[in-house]
Amino acid sequence: MFQQRIITGLALVALFVVIFLFSPPWLVCVVATLIILLASWEFLEMALPEQAFGDRLLCLALASLIPMAALPGRADCLTGSLFVSIFALGVRSLFSRKELKARFEELELTLFGIFYVSFTLSHFVLLRNLEDWKPWIFFILIVTYFGDVAALFSGTRWGRRKLSPLLSPKKTVEGALGGLLATVLAGYACKLVFFPALTSFQALWVAALLSASGQLGDLLESLIKRSYSIKDSGRMLPGHGGILDRIDSILLAGPVGYYLAILI
Repeated sequence: MFQQRIITGLALVALFVVIFLFSPPWLVCVVATLIILLASWEFLEMALPEQAFGDRLLCLALASLIPMAALPGRADCLTGSLFVSIFALGVRSLFSRKELKARFEELELTLFGIFYVSFTLSHFVLLRNLEDWKPWIFFILIVTYFGDVAALFSGTRWGRRKLSPLLSPKKTVEGALGGLLATVLAGYACKLVFFPALTSFQALWVAALLSASGQLGDLLESLIKRSYSIKDSGRMLPGHGGILDRIDSILLAGPVGYYLAILI
């Protein structure tokens, strides 16, 4: 399992890096939209398996609108597309024939799914439009990946104390600390190789924040799956679960990296 996760992770990181480095912004947007649609479908299958097909299509259409709105590289367009989602789903809930509580619960879950999947991943489309986007792409993807692998290895090898038994029985405090240490080291290595403009202090605390956000993203997806008694988010990747299972760490790390890039 450990070797499979390393190979899968490396393949995904390499794929994302190649897409970002050698593709125009519109193609990055197309790839991001495709991933968002697949991951959104998985989320809705977990949270609302009996959702009407028309409502499902509306949710997917709104989810795909957000990365397209991010294509010009303007955050205000991104937030504007979120308002469109709130408006459209709110109107749909008002005219639904379901019970009032069922309407509101579906509204809550669909809006959360759009924020959780589409809004977060669309930050990579925004990031592609920054002037110094290349080193940040390397930094975010490589640091998050090594933190994920190191947390798994440390937890498997030395893990004793459970980090959050209810959310993820296999995750341990030792694994989280191992992931944090590996992330900091990977961040410093990325600074030396890809990002000399970043100071050593900046590289360390940015890497630490990316590590924390990546592990929180992992736990958040575990919360969703445990809430519905589901082991994997889907079966799109045989032997590795679903799309969400593979991108859960970058769902929060991506936006954190984008706003840190602007801040720095």
